[in-house]
Parts: sequence; C-alpha cells; structure tokens
Amino acid sequence: MLVVNTTNRLEGRVKAPPSKSYTHRAVIGASLADGISKVINPLWGADCLSSVHGCKMLGAEIELKKDEDEWIIKGGELKTPDNVIDIGNSGTTLRILTSIASQIPRGYAVLTGDDSIRKRPMQPLLDALKQLNIKAFSSKLDGTAPIIVKSGKIDGNMVKIRGDISSQFITSLMMFLPFNKEDTEIILTSPLKSKPYIDITIDILNTFGIKIEETENGFLVYGNQKYKAIDYIVEGDYSSASYLIAAGVLINSNITIENLFANSKQGDKAIINIVKKMGADIKVKKDKVIIEGEYNLEGIDVDVRDIPDLVPTIAVLGCFAEGKTEIYNGEHVRLKECDRLNACATELKKMGAEIKEKQDGLIIRGVKKLRGAKLNTYHDHRLVMAFTVAGLKAEGKTIIEGEEAVKISFPNFVNVMKSLGAKIEVIK
Repeated sequence: MLVVNTTNRLEGRVKAPPSKSYTHRAVIGASLADGISKVINPLWGADCLSSVHGCKMLGAEIELKKDEDEWIIKGGELKTPDNVIDIGNSGTTLRILTSIASQIPRGYAVLTGDDSIRKRPMQPLLDALKQLNIKAFSSKLDGTAPIIVKSGKIDGNMVKIRGDISSQFITSLMMFLPFNKEDTEIILTSPLKSKPYIDITIDILNTFGIKIEETENGFLVYGNQKYKAIDYIVEGDYSSASYLIAAGVLINSNITIENLFANSKQGDKAIINIVKKMGADIKVKKDKVIIEGEYNLEGIDVDVRDIPDLVPTIAVLGCFAEGKTEIYNGEHVRLKECDRLNACATELKKMGAEIKEKQDGLIIRGVKKLRGAKLNTYHDHRLVMAFTVAGLKAEGKTIIEGEEAVKISFPNFVNVMKSLGAKIEVIK
C-alpha cells in the first residue's frame, strides 16, 4: 500500500467501525442462549467472523444478513464438532471457545489457527481448566494451539489464574463458568492487566442475563445460570477510531467521528484523554467526537497496562510531539499478533524516529518530522493502521506491506481514510 504525505486537509463525517470486543462476546453469548438472538451492527471483520465460524461448528445456527447489517443466531444446544475448528488469526475466539468447547455432549473438539495463533500462549488457561476437572491440552505439549478439549463436567468451586498475561483467559472462564452447578470463585494470583476488557465481558454477560461479582481477590461467577436470547446493538470501537483521531490531531483537519459513546466501558476510550493531555483540544459529545486539527502536541508518559492495543497509535503520536513520550507497563504488548514494542521501534526508526525499546515499553523523543520508508507490518492490523497515519504526516512516500491485515478489525479502513481526503493507494 502506498501512502503519500497528506498534510493539506482531512475533512468529513465518518462512523467508527463496530466494536470488535463487543461483537465477539455478543455472538458467543447469543450462541449459548436458548432461543433466537440478533446481533445488530456487528463488526464484519475476519476475527469476529472466526467467532461466527467457531460457534457454528459448536452447534449454533447463524444467518448473516449483510443488507440488514445483522446476524440472526439460534443457540442453546452445543454439539460435538464434526471437524477441526480453524479460528484463523483470532486469539479471542481461540481462548473463549477453548473453555466453551468442554461443554459439548461427548467426544473432543480441536481448535487451531494460523501461524501467529499457533505461537500465542494458552498454558495459563489450560492449567486453570485442569483445576476444574476439564481436560484440555496442547497437541504439541508446549502450551500452544492446536488445542484438544475433551467433553467434561465442571467439578470445583475455585480456580486460580494469573491476571497479567491475557485478560482473554479470564473472559473465557467467565463465559464458561455459568455452566457450573455451583458458584465459582476466580482468584487472580497476579495483578490484572487490561481490566477494561473484563469490564466489557461483565457488561455483555449482564445483558445476556449472567451475573458476576467482583471480589477482593478476583471474581465470583454464580452457578447454574442460563444465557437469555436478546437483540443486541454493537457500539463503535475506540481502538479502531484511535487511528482516525490520531490522523485528525496531526493533520490540518475537520473530522467528526460518529458512533463513539462517551459512557462506553471500552478501555481504549483513553485515547481521548491521551490526545487531550498531549495538547489536542478535541470535542467529545454524547455519541461523537469532533476534531479540528492540527495541534501542537507535547510528549507525555502513558501507562498502557489496561490499553495495550493503543500502543502503536501512541508511538506514532509521540514521534510528532515536542519532547519525550514514554510508554510503560506494557510487557503484555509483546504477546499480541506480533511483538508490538519491537515492531514499533524497528519500523518507526526507518522513518527517522528517535525511539528506544525497553522491556515494558518505549521511550520516544519527538523529532516532529518523519520521512517516507518501506515498512513491514508483521501481518498485524494495528501496525498497518498506525503506520498509515505516520505515512500521511511523513515527508514523501511510504510503502506499507501487508495492508490486507486490516480486514481483521477495520475492513473498510482504506476507504474511510480516502473519504476524508487521505492520499492512499492499494498497489495490486
């Protein structure tokens, strides 16, 4: 993909794409509910469609209605899959469905995915399931997919798990433990990172009639609960909107981003306060954000413990800010689609960024100007979009490899950016 300097003007009204996190949880929740549910305004991204595929393999009947922008889901009865479940590149799908798959009536389920997924850690979840008498293991015996899960009854009322590797493990337990006959306590043995994703899980489970309470040491999931069928409207995604916001604050612009709710539980809503703290006077309304850039930004320190997906966006903003931007508390950012800390440092340096990698983050000295370069995105959708923003502000031309990765979370990213006036061309 070719990205050309676009500092003259970005202008227009666009809708933030639907939330990936909410779409995943909604389709899985609906698949576990007895009856017919609708997921309205879902994200039609590859990751969420992986959850659709996985749920169908486990017995849900799902009709995708593109014209009405809704998914109709008949759930309630899990079945033993008749083939391996290939979840592509979706870590959320793999982790949530690993636990759910143990509740099939008989036999085994096998879950796997692409090269990247088969390297992502699963052992903490497998160890947690073992505490509940659920047999789930890596076929390679190294804690990574393919994962083999045996049908089994939950036995136990307590499970211990680390909170600092992936919140998806805890989400997985929360969505599966209502099937336990008794109440179950999830005890966190280390501090919880990415807590807003757990807040999203609790929020959506609440909507599906599932009750969970926060405790001093973790969470209490009530037993013998049933998911109820509902119609669910998916809100806009702050993670994806962060690239639009970054472009707006860095470039001469007048942009309105709709479908962003001020009262959202999404952790990545923090992008609003981050750019404000850096000096961007953007306006936040009840369901939209208005940006009239560009702004002179100043470097700040950002704790990314709860907002790992914003790291590439913050790194790009830091390059164009005055002074130092430090990203810290982000060791878990290395366990995403790629090692995002190393990738941001390696690739942005090619554009002339002054950026130093630490174990848990990045130190960026704002150079205020970048130059076009050829960038590797490691098949990571968030790097493609963040680097595109860098390319729009950089001098000359930037070539971004692997732009097709955006289909995971923001399938029409290129068209949305072009509609605002961005000079982007997909090279065939």
